[in-house]
Amino acid sequence: MHEQTERFREITTFGVIPSPSGAGTLVLQGEGYPDCLLVMEVFSETDRSNEIAIVTVKGCQQAIFGYPNDEAYARDPRGRAGDEPSYGFFEVLSSTWAQRLAEYNRHAFPSTSVEPWRALRHFFIGCHDDSGEFLGESLHIELPGTDFQTTAQHAFERFFQPN
Repeated sequence: MHEQTERFREITTFGVIPSPSGAGTLVLQGEGYPDCLLVMEVFSETDRSNEIAIVTVKGCQQAIFGYPNDEAYARDPRGRAGDEPSYGFFEVLSSTWAQRLAEYNRHAFPSTSVEPWRALRHFFIGCHDDSGEFLGESLHIELPGTDFQTTAQHAFERFFQPN
């Protein structure tokens, strides 16, 4: 069986990208909470405006946030096989992340199967000074039309009252 190479596919349906001048991203993730929320400044390429967004990774099983920045992730080898990474929202196709989780879990639980994680999707968010990778069910963006502090407060309240 031939394994496909991990590769980026840009998600363009949102109509916004993390602000190229710096998104100022705040990440809310906690043990026992089903979703990961990010509050960030985004840029609309259509009307060239900045807004504050809440990005939700539903059913987030694992997250990595921080380095690499835009200069480093621009050379990510997954970009050679797919869309070049830049400021934006991407899905990593043919991801091995779920398989790696199952393999790691087998150290303690030898009968672990990849099945519980197989349906999860691997997302990449490219920001200016940082980037994030998230293994979850889906990625959603909402633009509440409020300032950063108000949006962050709303996200914080929602984080502790998941649907």
